[in-house]
Amino acid sequence: MIENALIGEFSRFYMSNISDEAINSFSKTVRVKKYKTGEILINKGTSKFYIIIDGIVASFSKNSQNDREYIRTIHIENYAFTDLFYQIEDLDLAHIDLDSKTPEDYYKCLTNCTLLEGDFNDFMNLIDVNHEISLLYNKINQTLLLQILKRLDRLSLLDATDRYKILKERIPQIENLIPQYQIASYLNITPVQLSRIRKKIYSV
Repeated sequence: MIENALIGEFSRFYMSNISDEAINSFSKTVRVKKYKTGEILINKGTSKFYIIIDGIVASFSKNSQNDREYIRTIHIENYAFTDLFYQIEDLDLAHIDLDSKTPEDYYKCLTNCTLLEGDFNDFMNLIDVNHEISLLYNKINQTLLLQILKRLDRLSLLDATDRYKILKERIPQIENLIPQYQIASYLNITPVQLSRIRKKIYSV
């Protein structure tokens, strides 16, 4: 079963000692799916979750006033994601500042992608009865939180050139995979600024 092998590789990326039994149970909640460049995966309210096997997926914010898309994060293999608002919709969040006028958020494939797709409710039911999967879920969330904090630090503390170099270390062939304007959006600069950065780096 291909899902079992893929879930095994994903799970052991975060938790090396997870058992074959737990992996087998987890694999039953997902299925392999193919998506094409430009397909939107998650809009607010969906119960689905995804695991990237191959390809590049980005999270977007869309400004309703000017209809512009902004790339918040770029993700590659072994990244899992879902709609955070769906996860927390049953919690009492009256004390948290969640602006109802925030931009539209969604995930979209920047390249052709192979993903594992499952229902988040099924996964949460599995967490309730399987301690190993519960531990795995915590490890995944901890890792993803660290990635978010690193992203915020880079935007706050590093200039665009350094952010570009880090992106290139992470995805060396990024220019051959997605358009320049998407790279620029992720770096929070204009395509013209990106062109200048690349010219400066590669002319040295």
